[in-house]
Amino acid sequence: MRRYPLKRTWFIFRKLFLRTYHPTFTATNITDIRSSVMIFGVMTAFTSTISLLFVDSLVRTKEASFWIAFFRISSLLICFFVYLFAKKRIRLFERHIFSITSLILASLILLYIPMMVYDKPNHSYYLFGSAIVVASASIILWIEPIRIFLLSGLYVFIFIPLHLNFSQILGFDRFIFYQDILIVIFLLGFGLVANLLINYWRFEEFRAKIRLRITVGKLLRINQKIEDLSRVDSMTELFNRRHLLEQFELYKKRSHREGFVIGLVILDLDRLKIINDKYGHKQGDMAIQAFSRTLRSRTRSTDIAARIGGDEFCLLVSPIDKVGLINLTENIREKLESLKIPIHNHPGETLGLTVSIGATLFRSSDDPSFDELYHKIDTALYTSKNEGRNRVTILEEE
Repeated sequence: MRRYPLKRTWFIFRKLFLRTYHPTFTATNITDIRSSVMIFGVMTAFTSTISLLFVDSLVRTKEASFWIAFFRISSLLICFFVYLFAKKRIRLFERHIFSITSLILASLILLYIPMMVYDKPNHSYYLFGSAIVVASASIILWIEPIRIFLLSGLYVFIFIPLHLNFSQILGFDRFIFYQDILIVIFLLGFGLVANLLINYWRFEEFRAKIRLRITVGKLLRINQKIEDLSRVDSMTELFNRRHLLEQFELYKKRSHREGFVIGLVILDLDRLKIINDKYGHKQGDMAIQAFSRTLRSRTRSTDIAARIGGDEFCLLVSPIDKVGLINLTENIREKLESLKIPIHNHPGETLGLTVSIGATLFRSSDDPSFDELYHKIDTALYTSKNEGRNRVTILEEE
């Protein structure tokens, strides 16, 4: 029971302080991150310019004034290059933007050390100035809490001992020292808490968008699957009548544009009712499925094979000519005629199948409707049936 609170505490600590940004998160928000870096660079450059123009009057030597001005100009140049790298979208800078920004931020903070050394009477100014840099970076920059925590630790272990040392040397009241430290700790704490809250909501918003994107993707796939199922016959996995009619209109438009001939074929299994009555509907379903596999194996990927009734099928083929249509339909008929399917309740016995076929060719310029063409080909199909079944009848183009 004691281990659970510890695990929970470690989990919360890890999520709050040690979580780094996912590369996808960085790539998604890189524009906003660059804008924040540019804003921070301008703000820091502005404060460096102000402090450069007003070199402290308590500095007594020219050498001290020179070095203070030198380090302030250095910080100004760093801010300029940061702004430039972000503005110009330097690839290396964007790829390692958090590491480089953290390094630059640490450099800006460390530049305050020599200024404190050369300007001891005003060391409190540099103490607060560097603390404000850390706090503003925590709020403005998109830096992970662990980096801000480390930078704050770096600040505390360097600047507070220096501040204490210079306060003792200059004989400042200890009460003032503690007051300064309290203000600095407040600034750092405020920045760290703000960083935690801002980054928490940033990341949660990103995760919400990712979850929404995944959910939308799943819904789209489900809708696509439903759409596909609505166009496919579940037993044969061939297209259904609805899809056939849609493709018929598209084929006509394409034929009109490219000038090719379209073939429409109706295929009807022979004596399926007898098979159902003699062996049961399961055997009839097996016969339909065997014929569907044969039909798929003999058609091109650009052709549309559909089941439009119980034992009635349709082919929409293009481009094709009369010789090609005859070869296609005869190939299907011969393949099915040679096919033997097992009888499910009679082990070792097989059953033969045949198909009667009616077909025709047409051009888009004729502009026939599907029903008109279907009824026209139906006469050819009945011709095949009446002449003994297992044959192909091709209607001539008018």
